[in-house]
Amino acid sequence: MRSVLTALRVLEAVSQLQPVGLSELSRQLGLPKTTVQRGLVALAEAGWLESDQADSTRWIVGTKAFVVGSTVANRGSLRDRALPHMNALAAEVQETIHLMVPDGHQAVLMERLDSPHPVRAFAPLGARAPLHASSNGKAILAHLPDEETARYVEHGLAAVTQRTITEPAKLYEELALIRKRGYAVANEELQDGVVSVAAPILAADARPVGSLSISAPKARMPRTLWSDYGKKVHQAANTIADAPSPR
Repeated sequence: MRSVLTALRVLEAVSQLQPVGLSELSRQLGLPKTTVQRGLVALAEAGWLESDQADSTRWIVGTKAFVVGSTVANRGSLRDRALPHMNALAAEVQETIHLMVPDGHQAVLMERLDSPHPVRAFAPLGARAPLHASSNGKAILAHLPDEETARYVEHGLAAVTQRTITEPAKLYEELALIRKRGYAVANEELQDGVVSVAAPILAADARPVGSLSISAPKARMPRTLWSDYGKKVHQAANTIADAPSPR
């Protein structure tokens, strides 16, 4: 029983600190590294944790935790409120719509509506993206409290593609622009050949609880569409934020 409780403590700590390494977990939990390592390995083998793609020495919550959490929160969740408005937006723009939620230093894909086009943007449910590298993530990051944004930046801005913003000053400038115009753009910053436009879904206290995006191959989303799509996704995100939970 003690080993189970230790593993649960490790899982909870990773969910709060991710991506996080062994040494930091050991300090936070006040446990020997060997004990924490055993918990990490057991949780990873069961699918609850996985190593961070950007740094294999750090750990993040795995897809199984996301799936179980989504099942528990299904009724009255953000997804339930968002889905009708996602369907309306998808029908209007005929491109892929993503609903993502913040989880530590990443955004997690909660729901996806695929474009009817044979060539389209794609990511599996539960997929994760660094906040600074995706439009969904930047829309969230732009509306976090200043101290949380600063901690994120101090953690480092790893490149995902050649276009990912990796300079703190440039990112802060981008976040200010996002707040001003109401939407974020990722121009091949997360995936080569894909452009996305996203807006935050804000709670009553103005904290971001998620973000909504339109994603498409670059050929179908030229700069001339960014503003129009930005306004559409911003309006849809605001409508979701104000929508009551379905009964």
